[in-house]
Amino acid sequence: MKEPRSIVLTEEYAKKYFGEEDPIGQSLKIEQDTNVSVVTGVMQNFPENSHFHAKMLGSINTLPQNEDNLSWVNQNFYTYVVLAEGTDVEAFEAGLYEMVVKYVGPIVQQAMGIDLDQFEAAGNSYGYRLIPLTDLHLRSNLRFNIEPPGNPLYVYLFLVAAILILVIAGINFMNLATAQSSSRSQEVGLRKVVGSSKPQLIAQFLTESVILSLLALVVAIILVNILMPGYNNLIQKNLNFNVFDRSWILPLLVVFAIFIGIFSGGYPAFVLASFRPTAVLSSSKSSGRAGKGTLRKILIVMQFTTTVVILLGTVVVKRQLTFMQKKDPGFEREDVLVVHRSDALGESIDAFKQEISQHSNVMVAANSTHIPSGGFMGNAHWLEGRGTDDIYTLAMYRTSYDFDEALDLELVQGRFFSRDMPTDSFGVVVNEATLKVLGIDDPLNTRFFQPSYRGDPDEFMPIIGVVKDFHFESMANEIKPMAIHFMEGNQPGQLIVKLGDGQRKETISFIQDKWEALTSEYPFEYTWLDEEFSAMFEDERNTGQLLGIFSFLSIVITCLGLLGLISYATSQRRKEIGIRKIMGASIKVVMTLFSKETSILLGISALLSLPAYFGVKAWLQKFAYHIDFQWGFYFLVLAMVSLFVLLVALLTVSFHTYRVASANPVDSLRYE
Repeated sequence: MKEPRSIVLTEEYAKKYFGEEDPIGQSLKIEQDTNVSVVTGVMQNFPENSHFHAKMLGSINTLPQNEDNLSWVNQNFYTYVVLAEGTDVEAFEAGLYEMVVKYVGPIVQQAMGIDLDQFEAAGNSYGYRLIPLTDLHLRSNLRFNIEPPGNPLYVYLFLVAAILILVIAGINFMNLATAQSSSRSQEVGLRKVVGSSKPQLIAQFLTESVILSLLALVVAIILVNILMPGYNNLIQKNLNFNVFDRSWILPLLVVFAIFIGIFSGGYPAFVLASFRPTAVLSSSKSSGRAGKGTLRKILIVMQFTTTVVILLGTVVVKRQLTFMQKKDPGFEREDVLVVHRSDALGESIDAFKQEISQHSNVMVAANSTHIPSGGFMGNAHWLEGRGTDDIYTLAMYRTSYDFDEALDLELVQGRFFSRDMPTDSFGVVVNEATLKVLGIDDPLNTRFFQPSYRGDPDEFMPIIGVVKDFHFESMANEIKPMAIHFMEGNQPGQLIVKLGDGQRKETISFIQDKWEALTSEYPFEYTWLDEEFSAMFEDERNTGQLLGIFSFLSIVITCLGLLGLISYATSQRRKEIGIRKIMGASIKVVMTLFSKETSILLGISALLSLPAYFGVKAWLQKFAYHIDFQWGFYFLVLAMVSLFVLLVALLTVSFHTYRVASANPVDSLRYE
């Protein structure tokens, strides 16, 4: 791709445009390029685990070789570097800074009248840093990525949740296996009588547990492939799972399944192998040593605690998501149409706005380089009279007239760009955060200089208005200082169209007709601003839904574990229950006895879950704007969650206890 207008297509796009023909040497016309590009190669499709997914790569030499594209301070490009094996990365980065001194330093001197040392002494920085390719998706911390990055916090959160649920399931197996030990006690006694040793019995029961675990692995692989499409739809990803993709996946899963089998089957195997032949053969109903089940109770407490914590997390995530969705963003997002690539209309943009404004349902239309939730530019500014020691990087939009009306922004001082004031095109509108951060007391008598905008240090732009703060990015971030500049000409961006109530379908059809009358080369594409804004909460929404699923699984598995504990307890106390009934105890009294024990275990779990407050608090701190989460609210949520878990647990206990308590006590005492 050394030659201008040479392009390389993916296999998918090569087949899309050229079918079975050889694409090499074929020509394609690309948006807004009056010339055609020549296909010089075909590459494999980008894998799903890539940090970006291009369909076509073009030669950088196709771009105009003008001052902007050749400037050392142009930040519109990413540079990929393949280092030789054994390269000292820190030394390489130090060499990159030497390039900053050599090439960027003179630009800073020319634009600002200060050298690079003074620029950095004022708290500014400029440089290049290396980021490993494998870190770009989850650990880059870049403000602008080619595609939205992932959040490692959620990866670790779901990993921990999955491990906890797996541990709970293993604990359940222990409880259920030991609870059912009485049914195999005579088998153990007979095997010991005929000569089986304790190690042989342990090996037998561990083998059974491992086989069950391996069978569960097979079922899990089948279920994962069945449920994967629905899961992908839920998290808006395109994950796939194939145990044969890598040679190490299947062996690793088998080893892991064996470990789970040994982990979950170890204790039951030891218990079963420890039965004394004389004890288990003396009565068909004996199960050996009764024990108090202390370990099983501890395990149930662990399960309850895990369930309570997961439910707490689910409630808080849902509350935070609701808070963000209902919080006033500071602008109107309902009935606001966003027409993409409005710059494709070229000089016809003003005529287009006039045409669509004739429709009774079109209130106002305005151009903007960006929309709330759609990123922003960042540029250095300084204030007149303060010198170059006070340099600030402000978020920047460039907009046309009526931008404030299209989004219903609230002006707190001054005015927005006015057609009646030609000099406004050289002015700037700021938000309240700018006044606060920069310490501006009299904004309408303050002027800015922004070097990359005009390039003449003698020309300062007056602040003509101040708008109330509005959320132009995620609510995880505090509202940044912002400068809104006037858009000269038709620059790349969107057209924001404020509509009236109703008539959406007819209005969009009208706007599309006007678009197609001006250009047939570019398709009419639009979205709704409220949908764009809502998309910012996608991670939190997915997290809430997945935690809801984890909560459900946790409750189900915990109830199974509780069933195991109650099964064991009732089998050990069958004679006690029979005696109590003979002495006049009612079924209700017997059920209350076991329910009380369950309530105590849950109460202990609620106390053990208190440290989760700090974890939830830490998660909320990543949001600049979040729900008020104090101890009082935490205790309220904890009480609600605990009561819910208690209700489910008591229903489980009552069902099994009622069945046992309803049995004829004679059956429990006939062998005494």
